[in-house]
Amino acid sequence: MHGLDTSKRIDHAQRVYQSFPGANYVLPSDTTERERLALQHRLLKGSFEDRIIACPVTITSEDHILDSGTGSGTWLLDVLSIIPAAAVVHAIDIESRLFPVDDSRIVSRGNVEFLTTTITKLPAEWSGIFTLIHQRLLVAALRAEEWKMAINEMMRTLVPGGWVQLGEVGSWKAGPTTEKHIALVQTLFKAKGLVLDCARYIPDMLRDLGFVHVSVEERTIPLGSWAGDVGVGARNNFIGVFRGMKTPILNAGGLGVVDSEAEFDSLLDGVEMEWNETVGAEIRFYVFSAQKPLSE
Repeated sequence: MHGLDTSKRIDHAQRVYQSFPGANYVLPSDTTERERLALQHRLLKGSFEDRIIACPVTITSEDHILDSGTGSGTWLLDVLSIIPAAAVVHAIDIESRLFPVDDSRIVSRGNVEFLTTTITKLPAEWSGIFTLIHQRLLVAALRAEEWKMAINEMMRTLVPGGWVQLGEVGSWKAGPTTEKHIALVQTLFKAKGLVLDCARYIPDMLRDLGFVHVSVEERTIPLGSWAGDVGVGARNNFIGVFRGMKTPILNAGGLGVVDSEAEFDSLLDGVEMEWNETVGAEIRFYVFSAQKPLSE
């Protein structure tokens, strides 16, 4: 049974987190997170030459798309501008608080559906309807056993010949302060049953569960002010990610690494400073594409 011991909880200023039953996500769902997600989308889009859809798929007016883990809908809102107006878009997340349901681009179309659910258990009536399933950064949400459940659900709900596009973070490096923080993140993920290095396993999982034409695109993104605007954007985004993990870490007593909110904040300040001062500080990101076979 995965879980954290909250008996040694450290008092701190908490943010708002998801409320989906049984959810395991370690990042918040508030206005600050909405702003970070917008920055993150710009950063990752730019890192992949502004391509929103990386796999070789053509979306027609009759097609359905699924955006899994849509959050604030940053990818979804962007993809609306490049697909036919009649194409139907479904978006799911375990928390509805950030859904962009009032965005004019959503309202004007009338064929974008938001649903609060998990990729590990999609509606039965969705079997064989999607031409494309997009999912990005569920590293902080899916347990090891849930990854296989999710990929099986993607296979079930895709049309024959349909595609999945999965974006996930890889390793990052800078210096000793970063190494100390990485150990903290690893401890948190292990305690919650999450797979921090899921990017290592996704290609084989896709193949093992029946997908074909599996491909991987890798990018190295610089971290810190030494790398100019891109480095500053990446620093702000990923420091925002790690600061967002404060509540699950401090609710678990600091996991043997930090003993107070001030110590947690100081550690992240140190990571940020190290990134700014370390030429070569970087983080890796991957986009995986795979196709459902045309026939069984």
